[in-house]
Amino acid sequence: MELSLSYYKAQLGELLTAKHHASAFSTTRATYLRIRIVALCYLWAALCILWIPVDALLLDQASAPLAILRLKLSAVLFFIGWLTSQRSTLNACRNAIFALVVSLNLFYMLTNHALGYPHSIDAFSYCYNLLPFVYVVILTILPLTVKESVCVMLIIAVSQIYVDAQSGALLSFETFTLYWLQTVIGFLVIWTQTSKLHMMLRLYRHATLDPLTGIYNRRMLLTLAKRDFENTRTKSRPYSVLLMDLDRFKRVNDRYGHHAGDIVLQAFTQAVQETQRKSDIFGRFGGEEFILFLPKCSADNAQHVANRIMALIRDMRIEVEGLSEPLKVTISIGISTSLCKDDDLSVILEQADQALFKAKNSGRDQSSTYDRVDELIEEGQKRPWLELVN
Repeated sequence: MELSLSYYKAQLGELLTAKHHASAFSTTRATYLRIRIVALCYLWAALCILWIPVDALLLDQASAPLAILRLKLSAVLFFIGWLTSQRSTLNACRNAIFALVVSLNLFYMLTNHALGYPHSIDAFSYCYNLLPFVYVVILTILPLTVKESVCVMLIIAVSQIYVDAQSGALLSFETFTLYWLQTVIGFLVIWTQTSKLHMMLRLYRHATLDPLTGIYNRRMLLTLAKRDFENTRTKSRPYSVLLMDLDRFKRVNDRYGHHAGDIVLQAFTQAVQETQRKSDIFGRFGGEEFILFLPKCSADNAQHVANRIMALIRDMRIEVEGLSEPLKVTISIGISTSLCKDDDLSVILEQADQALFKAKNSGRDQSSTYDRVDELIEEGQKRPWLELVN
C-alpha cells in the first residue's frame, strides 16, 4: 500500500512540475513542443494577415489601425517561430510559449483599445472580446505541466480583466457568466494538457527504461552515453566507465527462482543509484550486467566509486519472502577511463569489458582497471561494442 501511494505521489509530482523529469525526457518533450510552437506561430501569423480584408469590409474607421496591429503581430509570431526552430532546449520552448502568449494578449488589449473597448454582443467588434477563449483553446495542443499551464492561464486572465475593467463591464452579470464559462474551459484545457504529458511520460518509460529495475535500458543508456561522451571529450576531461556484473547470478535463479533473482536485481540497482551523482548515467546492459558512466571522473576517482559500490553490495542483506535467511551477493567491476580526445566510446567500453574479464578470472568480488599495455582477451572474444554504440 505504501509503495503504491509513493508511486502515485511521484506521478502526481511529475504532472505538477518538470522539476523531477529526467533530462532525456525533457529533451524529448522539447522536441515535441518545438514542432507545435513553430507550426502554431506560422499558422496564426498567416491567419492574422488573411483576416485584414474582413476587417476592411466590416469595420470602416478602425480597420486601418487594426491592420497595422495585425501586421505587427504577424511579424512577431514569424520571428518567435523562426527563433524557436533554431533552438532545441526545453527552456527555449518555455520562453517561446511565454512570448507567444504575451504577444497574443498584448494584441488583444491593443485591438480593444483601438475599438474603444466594445462590449456589445450585437457589434461585429465583439469577436475581439472572444479572443481569450481562442487563446485558451489553442493551447490544448501543448503537453504542459500544471504549473506551466496555470502560469499561461494567469497571463490570459490578467489581460481579460484589464480589458473588462477599461470597458466598464467588469462587474456586470454578463462578465461574471463569461468568467465562469472560461474557468470551466480553462480547467478542461489544463486537464487535456496534463493528459498529453502523462501519456508522453508513459511512452517514454516504456521506450527508454528497463521495466524491472526502472533504470535506462541498453538502447537509451548507450544513446545518452554517446552524446555525453562527445561533450566531455571536446573539453578534454576524463570520462570513466564501470562495467558491473553480479557474481554467480545464475545460481540465484536456479536455486531460489527467478522471483528471487528479480528482487536481487532491484536491490542492486537501488543501491547503485544511491551512490551516483546527478550527472552520472546508469543503466542495465542486459541480464545481470550493468554500466555506470562517470563524466569528469578520473581513474582514481572511478576506483573509489567502484570500491564504495562493492562494499555497499557486500553489506546488503536481501530479504526474499519464503526464504529463512537473507541473500548475499557480490559483484565484479571492470573500469576504463578515457584520457585523450582521440578515444572512442566503443573502445572505452571494450576496455572495461576486458577489465571485467580479468576481475572475474581473478576470483570475482573485486574490481580491475584496464591496463593499456596488457591485452587480456583475444580478438575473437571481444564483444562488438562498436556496433552497439553506433
